[in-house]
Amino acid sequence: MRIFKNKSFKKYWRHTPHSDLIIENLEFIDKILNPPHLINCPQLFFLNNQEVLALVINDNLNYLIGPIFIEEHGEKFHQTLLKTSVIQMDFLCEELCLLQNVISGGQLSTNDVFVQNQLYEKEIQQNEASLTESLFANQEYEFIHNPYDQEVRELSSVQNGDLEKLNDSLQEVFEGHFPVLGPNKVRSMKNLAIVDLALLARAAIKGGLDYEKSFSINDQYIRSVESLTNSSEITALTLQAKRTYTELVHELIHNDFKTSSNVIIKRCKVYIQTHLHTKITLNKLAKHCCVSTQYLSRTFHKTQAQTLIQYMQHEKIEATKRELIYTNDKISAIAVDYGYSSASHYTMVFKQLNHITPTAYRSTHGKI
Repeated sequence: MRIFKNKSFKKYWRHTPHSDLIIENLEFIDKILNPPHLINCPQLFFLNNQEVLALVINDNLNYLIGPIFIEEHGEKFHQTLLKTSVIQMDFLCEELCLLQNVISGGQLSTNDVFVQNQLYEKEIQQNEASLTESLFANQEYEFIHNPYDQEVRELSSVQNGDLEKLNDSLQEVFEGHFPVLGPNKVRSMKNLAIVDLALLARAAIKGGLDYEKSFSINDQYIRSVESLTNSSEITALTLQAKRTYTELVHELIHNDFKTSSNVIIKRCKVYIQTHLHTKITLNKLAKHCCVSTQYLSRTFHKTQAQTLIQYMQHEKIEATKRELIYTNDKISAIAVDYGYSSASHYTMVFKQLNHITPTAYRSTHGKI
């Protein structure tokens, strides 16, 4: 980072580099530091398609950062062998917003940086042109999408936990077609499934399903969709997701859990559902819920008609079932991933709850 005052170079932030080709190019520096500038917003200067400089302005001080190599895929930040900063554009914008807001007291967001710098304007314009062409083609060929009201009935069934109405909506015959959302049929079906899964997760949350549990289930279904190789598998998995979400909401509505308003128990359950891949102890749970271990254990057992250990084991085993059905991961890897000390320990617990081994369960249900 180079710091300028009244357009004159003052110093480097922290470390002075061995050489600086940017600061040596006086004509280029003069061009960057002279107006017009964006007001209260970091300004980006692309040296090429992937290298960028960033300018942050505050009164008479200018902060020139870079060059930074933009990488669209991979980790948010890492170093190359040449010590060049490599970062994703969205993360760079987040960091620039933080700096701008600290020095100017503003409330800039990443979206502001994208919009004011007109980032990816070419791609946006290409999309606008494609949108116009698509709308024209749909009118020309009289293309009709699948009906919105059928989608509303389906999602309403999930939200209300109504399995009968869900089946009715799935059996409806309607005019219209699903759009093409990818370069081939399988990719298009995957994209449609991901959209469908996102809507299902939110319908279930509206129906009372804990949002962390809903999103966690959604994440796993999306990962499973990505692993599939034909459209029939994708359709079957999406149908299963609809039934799964509806059944979960149905259980919530029709089982009189007295703790639906119990903040401590809800907080406890959310912690368990978001830490299924770790070893969960009673001490950790009690500390998270700000109560004693004895109180938490007693309250949970009294209100849930099961012990904390039973609930944790059930949640973990149910999560591993999805792994067994929809992935090819080894059972030993699944066991370790969900915090079991060994595959044999995992198998023992699985069999106690399901009266069948994980291997037999996978063989019976198979990968959709």
